[in-house]
Amino acid sequence: MNLHKSSLQEACLTLLRPLARILLRHGLSTYDFSRIANIAFVQAARDILREQGKSASFSRVSAITGLHRHVVSDIVNSEESSEPNREIEKDYRRNRLARVLAGWFESPGYTDSEGRPRILPVDGPAPSFASLVRDFSGDIYPKIILEELLAVGAARLTRDGSLRAVTRRYTLGGADPAAIEQLGSTARDVLNTLEHNLSAPVDSRLYSDTAVTISLERAAVPLFHRLLRHRGAAFMEDIEGWIAEHDRPGAPDKVRAGVMLHMFVDDESKPGAGPPGPLSD
Repeated sequence: MNLHKSSLQEACLTLLRPLARILLRHGLSTYDFSRIANIAFVQAARDILREQGKSASFSRVSAITGLHRHVVSDIVNSEESSEPNREIEKDYRRNRLARVLAGWFESPGYTDSEGRPRILPVDGPAPSFASLVRDFSGDIYPKIILEELLAVGAARLTRDGSLRAVTRRYTLGGADPAAIEQLGSTARDVLNTLEHNLSAPVDSRLYSDTAVTISLERAAVPLFHRLLRHRGAAFMEDIEGWIAEHDRPGAPDKVRAGVMLHMFVDDESKPGAGPPGPLSD
């Protein structure tokens, strides 16, 4: 095995191990993963053939992936193929959710004299939550935005039925469907950038950078977390402002683009951080 292939296999094992833990915790087996991997390989082969200007025939996809031709045929013709329109809709909603929160925290019409977001009635004339959504979310119904804000903990209903803003920036968590869906889209975006940078010339590579230490004092982790919550949030708000200025939904030539910030902590005292433990009979 050549060095390049060996390095790629090791990198694959490194990124798959946390994914395998997630799958196992949620009841998916190696059989499920194998079936999903076959679909992904067929889709990737079609991407590569399209890049090369070749037709994506069953035979060509079979030759590239090593899958039997009838397996390729079943995958292409099945309903288990990707749902791009659904993914676009999710991105659209997340974008509008961020805009609504930005308007609530920044717009003079929806903030008080001290610059804090007002407590809003759900319906009625401005300032209300319904008018906030109309002003900042485009054509999405207020009820949809309300449900999503409550689900991610960015807003809370008061005793009298009004809405209070809790946080401008939110993180999906737990095992709810939205958090699991975000897992896939986030990992896809990271890997798409890394894939692009493996083959692109230096001046065409997308920005990618890390700051890592292998000896951070454990007591400093909460301080590190607090630092990122404040300075990271400020940076992301600047990025969102720039994006809003250049966002053109009706433009004939447009792309999906963005930035992600993620803090990580590898704790050697926890399972999964170091080498796998021994097996017993």
